[in-house]
This record gives sequence, C-alpha cells and structure tokens, in this order.
Amino acid sequence: MLDYWRTLRRFNRNARLYLITPVAIGISYYGLFVVLFNLYLLRLGYGPSFIGAVNAAGQVSFIVMSLPASALGRRWGSRKLIIAGIILYLLGFGLLPLAEFVPSGWQATWLFATFMLAFLGGPLYWVNSNTYLMGTTTPAERNHAFSVRTALFPLAGVAGSLVGGLLPGLFATILGVSLEEPAPYRYALFLGALLYLPALLAMLAAHDVDGLPEERAEKATGPAPIALIVPLVLVELLRMAGEVGTLGFFNVYLDVGLNVSTAQIGTIAAVSLLVSGTAALSTPLLAARIGNHMTVTLSMLGMALLLVPLALFPQPLTAALSYMAVMALAAVSNSAISVYRMEVVGAAWWALMAGAAVTGQGVGESGILFAGGYLIDGRGFSSYFLTVACLVFLGAVFFLLYFRTPRGELARPGSSEAR
Repeated sequence: MLDYWRTLRRFNRNARLYLITPVAIGISYYGLFVVLFNLYLLRLGYGPSFIGAVNAAGQVSFIVMSLPASALGRRWGSRKLIIAGIILYLLGFGLLPLAEFVPSGWQATWLFATFMLAFLGGPLYWVNSNTYLMGTTTPAERNHAFSVRTALFPLAGVAGSLVGGLLPGLFATILGVSLEEPAPYRYALFLGALLYLPALLAMLAAHDVDGLPEERAEKATGPAPIALIVPLVLVELLRMAGEVGTLGFFNVYLDVGLNVSTAQIGTIAAVSLLVSGTAALSTPLLAARIGNHMTVTLSMLGMALLLVPLALFPQPLTAALSYMAVMALAAVSNSAISVYRMEVVGAAWWALMAGAAVTGQGVGESGILFAGGYLIDGRGFSSYFLTVACLVFLGAVFFLLYFRTPRGELARPGSSEAR
C-alpha cells in the first residue's frame, strides 16, 4: 500500500486535473442518472421496451462516433476532444429532462434525440481519455492511474446515488406532487447535468500532452495489428454486454419486479458503487501478482457466475448482493483490460485501439439494451439475466484462450505484462 501511495503522488498536474473528470461524471452519470433516468421514463408512461430502445439509441451514437473520435484526437489533440465530449454530455443531459414541455407527439423523439446527443460526447471523452492518460503517465504508473480512474467513477457515484435516491422525494415535497409523477425526477436529472461543469473547467485548465519521448518517436510501420485489435473488440463487446446488461435494467427490475422504493434503489446503487470503487483500486495489486490477462479472465468468469443467483432468486437481498458483486468484478475487469489493450500495441496504434475498443463496447451495450427490453417483456427478468451471464462467460473463455500465450507484442518493454 505504501508503494501504491508513492505511485499516486508521482502523478503530474495534467493527470491530477484529468482525474477530476471521473469525479464529476461519477456523481452525475453513475450516480444520479443511472438511478433516476429509467425511473423517469417509467413515470412518463413508458415500459421496458421503450427504455431499452432509448438506451440502445444512445449507444448507436456512441458507436458512430467511436472511430472518428480517435481520428479527431490524432488531428486536434486528446485534451480538446475530451472537452468537446464533456460539452456534448452537458448539453444532451441538460436538455433531456425538458421532454415534458414539448408537444406530446414529439416527446419520444425529444428523448431519443437528446439522449443520442449526449452520447455523441461519450466516444470523444472515452477514446481520448485513454490516450490522454497513457500520454501523461509513465509505464510504471499506468496500472495505478487507470485503476484510480476506474475507481473514481463509482466512488463518486456513491454520493450521486444516495442523493439521487433522496432528491425525488425532496422535490415531490417542495412541489406538492406524488413520487409517481415525473416532475420530481425531472428536476433531479437537470441538477445532475450541471455537475458536468467542474469536469469541463478541469480540462480547460489542463495542458495538451503527447506521451513520453520514446512514445512520441514511435511511428506506425506496417499494417495495423488487426490480429490483436479485432479479438479485443470482440472481448469488449461481450464484457460490456455483461456489465451494461446488468446495470441497464437493474433499477427497472427492482422497481417493477421487486417493488423496491426509489430511496432503497439509490442506497443499493450507492453501496454497489462503493464496493466497485474499492475493488477497482485492488487491480494493480492483482495485476502485479497474476498479470492483467488473468485478472481480466477471472473477473469476467466471476461476473458470469454471480449473475446466476440474480436471475434465479427474485428476492431484494439476493438481487442486491449479486448486483454489487457483479459490478465490483466489472470494475476490476474494466481497469485491467484498459491497460492491457493499450499496452498490447505500440503507441502509434493507441488511438486506433482505443477507438476500436470503444466501438466494441458500444455495440455490446446497444445490442443488449435494445434486445434486453424485448426479452424482458417477452420472457421476464430471469431469462434476461441468464442471457447476460452466458455472453460474459463466452467473452471470458475467448479472452483466456486467444491470449493464453504471448504473441510477441504482448511483452513490450515496460509493459505490465512484461514486468
């Protein structure tokens, strides 16, 4: 732990300013938005099929922008694209809760359009965040930097989830309306959108970075490493189907399937985020002992296993415990694979790898969210969660077998796997 702390203290100013962004986004998106958005749609009168379609539409925007985000980052610099992504998040999520004020015939279109606008910012932020963080840290710092980044989203989301669970009740009291009305959720979501402002100010204060001298000097030679990029895109597709498949409908499951109150949903989400953040911080220790490859494999296998009780035992306590464990392991896998996929290729291919990986994530997320709503309507939550478990299990097995032995590129000097 002392070594961990010493590594964190070595982070430079740009890395520290960047790490403000997951705090702000964690409170807003992983906290308030994840708890309240689907509940807001339910109060507007929409069901799981529509909820799944809206969430999937956001991922379509995410997919469309993913590869252009890497090209734009190479041209204009990763910091500028991160700033653009945060601005789109702020605009989209700020406009979304105004859906009640547009003509009724346009309400669904407004929800789709604003959600998709917000998610156009996702790849700009995520693709270029990966390259920015790689460029502003040394190889010895990267596992720690990515694990801290991964941890900050859920840890900050703890506060957002707790507040998100309470805000609708507070606004309902102020407005004199029922919690079954959409207005209390509208104001809470709008407040959440404003929390993107600190993230924007932090990146405006940061500087552009170009990576380490030896990494700046590396040029793309020969064809792109497709044999590495494509398999990792597939793994990310299946891994995110497991993570987002669990996250995407869990609050709907608690609200509709188990009749859990909004405040309790917020509390469960907050505890889950606290566990996830703590788990993410353990990633460098696990990677140092067993390597990023096995860390990703075991965490994904654990996700698949722990989704089973969530599917088979429809009880609030079982659901909460299974959800917390799955999301904790998802945080570990996310941190480890973020470093693994960047180190597996040279610096010249970082932007392409990041863009391709984010594309895979978007495809996995949109597919499971779109199909999931119809699967829940047709077969119920149990079949849905079992399907998610199978997908993440297949991803774990494929990742284990395909990358079970080094392929030359995996043992790059200075990489965590080489160490």
